[in-house]
Amino acid sequence: MKLLRWLTLCFFSLTLTLWLGSCSSPPHIQAVTLNLGASAMVRTAVEAIDRLYQQEHPHIWLNPTFAGTAVIQAAVEQGEPLDGVLLSDISPLDALQAQGLILPASRRELVTTDIVVIAAADSAVQLNDLHELASDRLKTVAIGNKDLTVGQYSHLILSRLGILQAVESKAVWAKVDVRQVLRAVEQGEAEVGITFLPEAKAFSKVKVLATVSPDLYEPIRSGASVVKTSPHPQQMQAYLDFLSSDRAMAVFQKFGLRPLRS
Repeated sequence: MKLLRWLTLCFFSLTLTLWLGSCSSPPHIQAVTLNLGASAMVRTAVEAIDRLYQQEHPHIWLNPTFAGTAVIQAAVEQGEPLDGVLLSDISPLDALQAQGLILPASRRELVTTDIVVIAAADSAVQLNDLHELASDRLKTVAIGNKDLTVGQYSHLILSRLGILQAVESKAVWAKVDVRQVLRAVEQGEAEVGITFLPEAKAFSKVKVLATVSPDLYEPIRSGASVVKTSPHPQQMQAYLDFLSSDRAMAVFQKFGLRPLRS
């Protein structure tokens, strides 16, 4: 009888221990915020991709800041708390790498796109030839200044067409980021604008009048990297790897951004 009572007590104790173990709280997973500096060219696509990523990684909080490439480059150079960058051009990444401010092994070449001329969706303006941007019938053209990547491309295109001076004389300037070109056209401040295709893809209030021939500018190569001072380099690298995935690329393509495979 004593043996039976002892076995019963042991069984009860084991059962109680297992039950208490099953009721204990799971290990705490610390939430991590990743600060990403991203070019406005990829804004709409990245916002959609971030929603996908956070569904699969609920402990990762993505905090993107969208601005012109030069602004983001300067922020890294000034030591702003960024974990990663996603830029619309490769040359700023080269400059940051030369200064030892990013992790070279983390670099990714991600997407390319087209440059287009846009007008308001209800505009009657037509454009059969890009030289018509200089014609008297167009009174205003929205373009980025040379501090913006889109402005650098626009300047090169207009120069190669031989109409830079004529267009600049009636320019509505975007000075902060590429989104200002779209806003100027949407709000009627400019009849047409020169911008990246993703801007036109993201908004129904504008339409594409013409796609600029790629012969008129150097190929667009958008790239990303982990910032060297990031306190979360592994998490940032995992996010960049996701940006290179087929799922993320499908979202990029929805907004007019085609994959670059490096």
